[in-house]
Amino acid sequence: MIQGNKLKQNLAQNRRQIGLWCSLASNVTAEAVAGSGFDWLLIDGEHAPNDLRSIMAQLQAVAPYPLEPVVRLPSADPFLLQQYLDVGARSIMIPDVRTAAAAASIVAATRYPPRGVRSVSTSIRANRYGHVPNYHATADSDICMILQIESREGTANAEAIAAVDGVDALFIGPADLSTNMGHFIQPGHDDVQKAMIAIRDAARRQNKAVGILAGVVADAERYLKLGMVLAAVGSDQGLLTKASDQLAQHFKQLPE
Repeated sequence: MIQGNKLKQNLAQNRRQIGLWCSLASNVTAEAVAGSGFDWLLIDGEHAPNDLRSIMAQLQAVAPYPLEPVVRLPSADPFLLQQYLDVGARSIMIPDVRTAAAAASIVAATRYPPRGVRSVSTSIRANRYGHVPNYHATADSDICMILQIESREGTANAEAIAAVDGVDALFIGPADLSTNMGHFIQPGHDDVQKAMIAIRDAARRQNKAVGILAGVVADAERYLKLGMVLAAVGSDQGLLTKASDQLAQHFKQLPE
């Protein structure tokens, strides 16, 4: 009754996956963009005004579409991880992971004993409220863990983080990475670009995929050429404000 996680499968084969960031915290807008043809959508629980219920509503809204929703949590709190897994998030992004030990702890929170520490509930949305009897035995195979590298420390430890069993991909956060490196929101800075390449190479040495968020089309295309296969190429909020700005400006410029 539950289809396999194609995003996880494709990342394991280093196949390009194009996604869109969803920051508007709305099941309506999430459903609207779900039909556009993206491979994945990122439902943001870190910087967007989302909570457990609003994210579950978005998971329900996009469920009929042939894409994989990825949920970004605000932190690696194991109790939060448990809640979001239980409501059906099986592809998870965690911000600002800095060490292999932290990565191992995050993965453990997503696995049932003896492999981890995830608490068991027999009737949850993730197992169709008890209608998928083998869920607990097979859940690990479809959980996709994407860990963000957003600091000098994380960059230095990127290969060790990627080597942790259960980590499926590393994901570069350009704004935070550049800021934490001392170049305030300057992802194009040479030092930051070199760090991105170092993260990419570290992931590749461990046969793990690497991804990035790029709101500018030219940047996204360049990152794809560099081998960033998990690419978020825009956001629902960005698309809305850009189109709204252009429409307003067009009519304000018309002669009276």
